[in-house]
Amino acid sequence: MSKEWTRRSALALMGSGAGLLTWGTGGFTDVTADRQVNIDTTADDSSSGPLVGVETKTSSGGPGETVSLIELTNNLGVNINDVSANVEIKDSNGNIVQPDTLFKGGPNNILDIPDTIATESTESIKATLDTLSSAPADSDNSTYDVTLDVSVATKNDNQKVTLERASTVTYDDPRLSYWDFATVRNPSPCDDNADDGTLTTDIWSGNNVYRERDFSGFVFCRRKFEFRRDYDYEPIKETDETRGSVLGFGGEYSSNTSVLTAGDSDQLDFTGGFSLSVWIYSTGQNNFARLFSKWDSGTEKGYQFFLTGSDNLGIETAKQTGKYITTDVSVASNQWSHVVWTHRSENDEVEDRVYLNGTERRRYKNELGDPIGSDEPLRIGNGIDDDDNLIFPFNGLMDEPKAYDTALTTEQVKSLYETSKDGDGGSIGG
Repeated sequence: MSKEWTRRSALALMGSGAGLLTWGTGGFTDVTADRQVNIDTTADDSSSGPLVGVETKTSSGGPGETVSLIELTNNLGVNINDVSANVEIKDSNGNIVQPDTLFKGGPNNILDIPDTIATESTESIKATLDTLSSAPADSDNSTYDVTLDVSVATKNDNQKVTLERASTVTYDDPRLSYWDFATVRNPSPCDDNADDGTLTTDIWSGNNVYRERDFSGFVFCRRKFEFRRDYDYEPIKETDETRGSVLGFGGEYSSNTSVLTAGDSDQLDFTGGFSLSVWIYSTGQNNFARLFSKWDSGTEKGYQFFLTGSDNLGIETAKQTGKYITTDVSVASNQWSHVVWTHRSENDEVEDRVYLNGTERRRYKNELGDPIGSDEPLRIGNGIDDDDNLIFPFNGLMDEPKAYDTALTTEQVKSLYETSKDGDGGSIGG
């Protein structure tokens, strides 16, 4: 005949020699056993000592990242053959949050639960974070209390433990800037309500970039019965049958019109981890074509992601050293390719990775330093020389440039590639 206790009743029975497994003070625990077991009150943050060790986790992550909620260590001497769990989530204001809002999955597969826990092994209950909102600022650094009701049992339920524990998850959204080319307009000079056609909206954070325009002549507006100035715009807005609205960069050497220029935003002055992502359709480069360039050539400050004349990817950061890496990762001409550069900086270790079409192609450790903030604006599709002349234009089409304020994981890069292949914007959360 099995017996069942709560933690409180077990403590009362200690003096009488009754057996019970219990531990910690982090929540409610029930134990059922068909034989006498020894009381063990080792704290929850210890995985050794108790017959089942429990460690709740304080985790953080962004869209598509998997976080550990609780660790269970099996010290029973026999395998745990059945693990189950339910979850309740509250935000920092105490409001109930539906599990499939914070985590990916349907109602019955939110949690990644181990099927078994072998003797003297530790397994985790995990979950994968979803994309919470279209505006990163609305969700970044939000904290959630995640309460788990967990049950573990050995074969035939001869030993069974039910417990309730709470972990903490901080949602760290790395999305910084997404320049959506669908927002670009080629306005008619006769349209009073149109913007001037230069704006390309950053739909995540407001770090807008701007096209250049050149006066092309006068147009007679019949409704206004007057002549108005007309303009040509570069980069040119085009429609691609696969990707929809894209921008075409002319690649004219020494041309200052084929560029997107942002303001000097502190948010884009990366000095630690970051990632840059863009879809490109290269039609052949005449020089070192800049995809992203926030670079002060005179002081060697900033960062650059570029293509060589042979369409190989290159990366550069500067601690006033001017060092750069030209990779052997070649981008095919006349077809769409997704390219990503991630720069991770942790514990005095720096790692740069280059991805092509969702796959990591090259990795470099401690070869580039962290960037130093540059007073120059971010430029997309061109870059400057020592005399501030724009002489590094990209030649081809471009779509969906994005910037993140941390190094994306391999899984996030793959998700971004897979979900943006059809020109839908995509998500690092999959």
